[in-house]
Amino acid sequence: MRGALAALALTALAACGTPPAEAPTQEEISGATEIPMDAARTFRVFERDGYRILDMRAAVVNWGGEAVGQEQFDRLVLVPRGMEAPPLNGDLAGATLIRTPVMRIASNYAHQEAITKALGINDRLVAVGGAKSYDDELRTKALSGEIAQIGYGWHSPPELDALLAARPDVLLMTMEDLAAAGAKSRIEDLGIPVVPIFIENEPDYMGKVDYVRLIGILAGKEAEADAYVQMVRRNVAEIKARAAQYPTRSVMMAWYGNGDRWNPTVRNADAKLLRDVNGRNPFEEPEDRTRDSFTKISTEELIARGTDVDCWIIRDTHSEPFKDVATLQRFKAYREQCLFAADGMYKPDADAFDFYETAVIRPDLLLGDLARMLHPEMRDAPFRYLRPDTQAPR
Repeated sequence: MRGALAALALTALAACGTPPAEAPTQEEISGATEIPMDAARTFRVFERDGYRILDMRAAVVNWGGEAVGQEQFDRLVLVPRGMEAPPLNGDLAGATLIRTPVMRIASNYAHQEAITKALGINDRLVAVGGAKSYDDELRTKALSGEIAQIGYGWHSPPELDALLAARPDVLLMTMEDLAAAGAKSRIEDLGIPVVPIFIENEPDYMGKVDYVRLIGILAGKEAEADAYVQMVRRNVAEIKARAAQYPTRSVMMAWYGNGDRWNPTVRNADAKLLRDVNGRNPFEEPEDRTRDSFTKISTEELIARGTDVDCWIIRDTHSEPFKDVATLQRFKAYREQCLFAADGMYKPDADAFDFYETAVIRPDLLLGDLARMLHPEMRDAPFRYLRPDTQAPR
């Protein structure tokens, strides 16, 4: 239920007769130069007459499932402070105006905090999802009330009272269900511009890294963002080249849910990570931005297709215990002790995983772990996010 502060704000808007925002147009932008992104597929950036135009386009995809509802489209106009804003008509009709650089930022997801940290602008965060941050300073500020807690975007929209009280210039809003998408227009009616974040829809892991550039543009940190992305790209290229020197080995990433259900990685960015360390994933399917990276299968299918894989990432933070030793013994990876868990960089007291923060925009670190897992010759550095599994029964 909406709190009193939000309700009063909506009442005031209604009293003033503020019309509902119109949907932005999707027509092509005339007279603009596109700023190329290396891999991003969910957004495009254009420059025209001293300001930027940002187009965001993606579907809301259910966790472990398919897209729901219509594809979301937003056009944002990023105008430097002190510059006269262009009229929001023609190809800017229905667009959202944002003054840059943004100085007060609200965020509802952990990987957004990783991006602001990478850009050196954590001091601009006035609201975060909650107190599960891997960053100790941010978590302390959230717990003390120095910065607001608006709720994580896992299954619900932001808490409006806390968001309004924080007075952000912009909300970086990850939307993982249609309820959150529906809340977007209400938040904008309350005077808070929303930048929808579709980072999980990126089919290439480097598309996720391009979001560092997007937020760098918003924050006036473009040079820092460009340098960061190029650093990651160089590291990725080095790891891929080294892994390619060794024989291809088979690998699966499949964690146990419950009952008779397993959840293997089959497509998009996560599947590409396995492929790029010279791994062969027997469950891999074609890229599809309208579907999540993993799917649900039975134990029978897991056995039919996965018993001969060399290595198996059997556990992550969502996994349920699987204790059937007779079934596990059918898998080569279990017998030869190449079972791994994706649960490193964890702070139990805070229930915080850096796997969902920094790792999202540092695929080079994940690739390094995967390469060390798959190719023992590359184990000349410690594991970070992956580590040998210790919970499978023997």
